[in-house]
Amino acid sequence: MVNPPALPAPPQPQGHYVPASRAGDLVATAGMTPRVDGRLAITGRVGDVVDLEEARRGAAIAASNALSAVVDAVGGLDQVLGLARLTVYVHAASGFTEHTAVADAATDALVTHLGERGRCARSAVGVASLPGDAPVEVELTAHVR
Repeated sequence: MVNPPALPAPPQPQGHYVPASRAGDLVATAGMTPRVDGRLAITGRVGDVVDLEEARRGAAIAASNALSAVVDAVGGLDQVLGLARLTVYVHAASGFTEHTAVADAATDALVTHLGERGRCARSAVGVASLPGDAPVEVELTAHVR
């Protein structure tokens, strides 16, 4: 079996909040955007200046950031029993309808790191804007030890 790629460093909050909050055996993340080293790697509206493949890349980065926040909160990937819920917000241009294709890349990133534990219930939602002009934002709820 091939080892999955390393998770990014835990994201740093961009305001007055925590990246992840634990309540019993659940951890919920703040909204995570496609930040790499604290900076947005991709900006713009999907279906306008951001094409589908770039949006998918952004969703994978954002999902990896969310999982990294969970792992940091619980002390290791082995503490994550599974995922309960994933919400992918897509900063979509009028007429863009491939929200699930964008969200699939977030799911794929989670499955890369967690195997079948990375599959969960999911929503893909189109929105008019996101912080910093991010193309996607991801929220994750995990079931942990």
